[in-house]
Amino acid sequence: MYRFGDKGWREVLRQKAQDFKFHATLPVKLYQAEADWVKSQPTAENPVVVHDPVDDELQPGDSRLLGGGMSIHAPWSDQD
Repeated sequence: MYRFGDKGWREVLRQKAQDFKFHATLPVKLYQAEADWVKSQPTAENPVVVHDPVDDELQPGDSRLLGGGMSIHAPWSDQD
């Protein structure tokens, strides 16, 4: 406990005020730092979806109504 007559009470009061301000503004600073970090990250490439035409040999009868084959390619994993 500090009394107003003690030496250094102003320094203790100043330090307590700084601590209060630091803890009051910390969540906003952390949120802004996280938002800045997210903006600095590279954008992910979209996968490539390939729709193949209907194959008469592989799809006889009603299965032709489903359409041809479909494949999804990840361009970020290509080593080209």
